[in-house]
Amino acid sequence: MELCGRQKVVQRKMVLLRRCLWQDFRTEYIFVDNVHMELSLWDTAGQEEFDRLRALSYEDTHVLMLCFSVDSPDSFENVGSKWITEINENCPGVRVVLTALKCDLRKDDEMNDNPSAITFDQGLAKAKEIGAVKYLECSAVQNRGIRESFYEAAKVALEVKPAGGSGSGGCVML
Repeated sequence: MELCGRQKVVQRKMVLLRRCLWQDFRTEYIFVDNVHMELSLWDTAGQEEFDRLRALSYEDTHVLMLCFSVDSPDSFENVGSKWITEINENCPGVRVVLTALKCDLRKDDEMNDNPSAITFDQGLAKAKEIGAVKYLECSAVQNRGIRESFYEAAKVALEVKPAGGSGSGGCVML
């Protein structure tokens, strides 16, 4: 099974609080537009054997960062054929931020283009196709776009859950 790189991106930014077989839970405190936010991040296993367990993670989600790897056409295809269907079934109406990972792999070590890599334009078109509110790109290896991706997703969550609204004042990202 090929992984898309979510864990590397999340680990680069977050502090591990709890881990189990089918998901990681992490939290981070940040300021977004002068609002102090607690981000709760759930990195769930994508394997089919965890489908029923993963559905339990969707409750109270304010924004969902749906990730794919630019070097994996299968992970890109699964955005529309698997993930958006599961999201709509388990978390209808949640705002989705489509995030391309491993963007450094569009070029190899000799800086030649990788012809099979998913392009920015393809990612943007997929974001529009699935109704994502944003399309972002990052690379954990180059430490590029990671902080910005979480910041932008948190801004989306603020639109859903305004500061001073009812609730715990936190933000859940899946």
